[in-house]
Amino acid sequence: MKKGQMITFDMSTTIIIFIVFIILFLLLFFFAQKTEQKHEFELEYAFANLENNLRFGPADQAFLRNYRVNRIKLNNFADNVPDIDAYVLGEIEGAHGIGMAAEGYDSCLYFRDINGEFIGMGASDLSALGRLSKIGSTCEIEMITNNRNPCDRYKQALAMIKPVLMDEGYPEINQIIQMNLVICKK
Repeated sequence: MKKGQMITFDMSTTIIIFIVFIILFLLLFFFAQKTEQKHEFELEYAFANLENNLRFGPADQAFLRNYRVNRIKLNNFADNVPDIDAYVLGEIEGAHGIGMAAEGYDSCLYFRDINGEFIGMGASDLSALGRLSKIGSTCEIEMITNNRNPCDRYKQALAMIKPVLMDEGYPEINQIIQMNLVICKK
């Protein structure tokens, strides 16, 4: 080959290899990003999934509807449902879940008033609902008794907050409260 042909061949080979590496880099970058977005997208629907699943459970325990928490139904729910994972992430009796296996996560549900105080639920006056199966404890014990982050010994944690109206039965005593949902990935 002549010197001019050799330079052209080397340059075109270099450009082709460079373009292939750029394409591979972009594919890996966008593929990894889509996987993360899908996971976050599903978790955004945890509150909606909880509300939907409550409609398929017993009527006297369906405490959440349209940003309103019914105090009597919340107390019934707290007394009868110790593990809320199926309600938050899974599906209850034919309701459509959000596509995440409840076995891979533990979740905690609690409420705070305008002063930041925990709102008690049920006959036991629990401050937090949920079981932490990975560590063999409950949200109540970890958060209230031990004053620890319930997801401290998990791979990942996600906390979501939603303002809701606590319906106490009388407009004079109803109040805006903070509904907190903590999801711990095993």
